[in-house]
Amino acid sequence: MGPRHLSKALAGALASFITLACPAGVTPAHAQERLGILKAVAMDIEKLKADFPQLREFSAARHLRAEPPSIGYAFRTHAPERSGGWTSGVPSPDADGIWFHIDLHDPGSKLQLHTQPVTASLCVGESRVSFLILEGRDTRSVYGPIWSALTKQGARECARDG
Repeated sequence: MGPRHLSKALAGALASFITLACPAGVTPAHAQERLGILKAVAMDIEKLKADFPQLREFSAARHLRAEPPSIGYAFRTHAPERSGGWTSGVPSPDADGIWFHIDLHDPGSKLQLHTQPVTASLCVGESRVSFLILEGRDTRSVYGPIWSALTKQGARECARDG
């Protein structure tokens, strides 16, 4: 067997191994890491329920999504009142309600959700963080404690891509 045939045989064997060892349904490692980080954040948010009535229905098991890795929660909300901007596409909280969304995503994402100029540019490792929150006027703000849960997992402000 010549070097060319050996090379083709090795390439074929490697392709077969990758196909068998990495089936289509396996989540890429970076997505698994993102999910693990968000799971820890969700567990910390769940611990806040006793101090923040607007989180009483929050459950890490129910509000953490695997694909795409994100946390979403709405409590006592209604249809949005605005007709423009990102807040027009999400529920508005009642006076005692809350809505928030947290995700980790690739820095190059161009989804509207990930390109909001009014939000700080946040990172965890090489992932960007989206943390959008709307709080009812009669609630005690949970922004700080959720931000603390994110920083505990390594979230920090980072340079905005221009």
